[in-house]
Amino acid sequence: MAARRPSDTRERLLRAGEELFRLQGYSGTGLKELGRAADAPWGSIYHFFPDGKAQLGAKVVGHAGAFYGAGWRAAFERFEDVGEAVEWVFLAEARVLVASDFRNGCPVAAVTLDAASVSEDLRLACAGAFGLWLGIIEEALRAAGAPDQTAAALAAFLLSAIEGAIILSRAAKSPEPLLQSARFVRSVIDREAATWT
Repeated sequence: MAARRPSDTRERLLRAGEELFRLQGYSGTGLKELGRAADAPWGSIYHFFPDGKAQLGAKVVGHAGAFYGAGWRAAFERFEDVGEAVEWVFLAEARVLVASDFRNGCPVAAVTLDAASVSEDLRLACAGAFGLWLGIIEEALRAAGAPDQTAAALAAFLLSAIEGAIILSRAAKSPEPLLQSARFVRSVIDREAATWT
């Protein structure tokens, strides 16, 4: 059996942190639990993240930001119509929530709500992840013909809508807030797009 590389252990810690933050938030996740979930020796956490949980949390948020950012990019590459791509993301999130019995939320939103007001490093990591997603959405909207100012405002609306709908769906244990938001968001994008030249 091949020996595990240190980079594999670090990656497992980041993936386990992302999953646990989605399920139970930052405060609800202990380092021992995270180490067990990552199948990582206890000392490896402080080897990779010598400044402790806040440093690990910020890196997990960055990891999650990149992962979900790739998902947004994939949606825009998959669908020629930007409205269809965004609607697909909403519907995909509804499927994830239903399959997880409404436990799998957004790890970045969870950390933002849980700890961003008490840790500047975590706040900056969350702002960075959201900023990445906003940039990806803005870029797709501009590519579809949206003027810069419209693309920025519409991207903020879309991201706010999906994050809020995830929270409402989790609270209600129903996909309906996401499904309703998907329809409304699609109609807004289609209406706006009709004015782009």
